[in-house]
Amino acid sequence: MNGQKQKAHWDFKYEQGLPSLTQPDPFFIFAYGHFVESSFPNAGVALDLACGLGRHSLWLASRSWRVCGVDLSEVAIRKLNHAALELNVSLDLFVGDASEYKFGSSQFDLIVLFYHADRNLFPKVVSALKPGGLLICKISLRWDTDASLTAAGTDPLNRNELPSLLPELQVLYHQERQVRDRGVVEFAGRKGGQEIVFAPSENLDSPQTAHGRPICIGRSSTLCSGSVSV
Repeated sequence: MNGQKQKAHWDFKYEQGLPSLTQPDPFFIFAYGHFVESSFPNAGVALDLACGLGRHSLWLASRSWRVCGVDLSEVAIRKLNHAALELNVSLDLFVGDASEYKFGSSQFDLIVLFYHADRNLFPKVVSALKPGGLLICKISLRWDTDASLTAAGTDPLNRNELPSLLPELQVLYHQERQVRDRGVVEFAGRKGGQEIVFAPSENLDSPQTAHGRPICIGRSSTLCSGSVSV
């Protein structure tokens, strides 16, 4: 699926609403509580790649994070901008494929990447993280050799591939599991700093049972640098 067809595909999906993509993913809440909150108690600057309707962007912005959101779908970004105005939070929004975003170097304390598999992005993501910065990532996997996701225009990652694409990051959490006819990988990593590894088998609340706090409507925060008009 080429770029224009992919854009049209997602514009149509987001016009329909996709209510399942309006609440933060349980793994995001889990990873934030275990890894982000203690590292950045006063918030920081975050990048939400393939942000969609902004379920994670809005959640972060409501907690005083300065958030940049990037998505291919103009419909999604328009709806996200409207939601941000209603919640009285500021977001720096960019319409375009994540690969087109000008990442820069050492700009972000936190990068969020959910369900967007582009192997070429990972070196840019690592470079864009500040020392001590965190990546929270959840991506579809090709679980069985005969399972195919190519109909959706994707080239899913293979099992155990993600850590090898991020050798510069220290692994804080890594779990792969099957979901119906495919799999997902859940990953949290830190750029530099002391390595602290939490394995899924340890006595932690699982992402599937973690619950997020309700969104708090707060004062608008300063836009992150390098803002791009919607």
